[in-house]
Amino acid sequence: MRAFCCIIFFCASVTSSYPQEENRREWNKAAKQKVLLLHQSGKEAESLPFLEEYVKKNPNELIYKLYLARALFWRADLELPGHSEDVFSRMEKVRKIRDNYLRAASLFEENVGYLEKVSPRDPDLGKWTFLWAMSEWYAGREDRAIQLFKKSFKHDFRLNQANYNIAAIYESLGQILDSQIYYGTYLKNEKELKEEE
Repeated sequence: MRAFCCIIFFCASVTSSYPQEENRREWNKAAKQKVLLLHQSGKEAESLPFLEEYVKKNPNELIYKLYLARALFWRADLELPGHSEDVFSRMEKVRKIRDNYLRAASLFEENVGYLEKVSPRDPDLGKWTFLWAMSEWYAGREDRAIQLFKKSFKHDFRLNQANYNIAAIYESLGQILDSQIYYGTYLKNEKELKEEE
């Protein structure tokens, strides 16, 4: 009798979890479609709520973690500090913006690093590294951004904007000689790219 009750309980638990698994699959499919549609139409930031939930439910989805990092980078719903605000209010808004970029950079670091290991010839590796560099730059970590811009250009020579950004960072740091070198590299590469077309 006891074994019979255990079998009935096991069968009941399997059949009750089956619809939940089916619902999860349907939700995942709908969320993926929504995210892809928004990313293809240049509305990455709008996909943020779906991505947050999707990545929480599917923590091993590498590409969707990268999509989440990209959505965080393009996020536009954080309030910018105004000149008329008190210093504490401005500092709090700046902190939230910086934390957002740091979170994006952290996600890029984890997942681009993994992508480099499993697929070192991935054609999008340069683009993901470029966005990672931008996140680091906007978060105020210029040294890391410079190294990552160099890396993104090595992955994909068409990302010549990386050289321009390096020059701009050096210029902002007062390193004019280094800045001129990278502006020169940028202009030289632009010329070569136009000649190839």
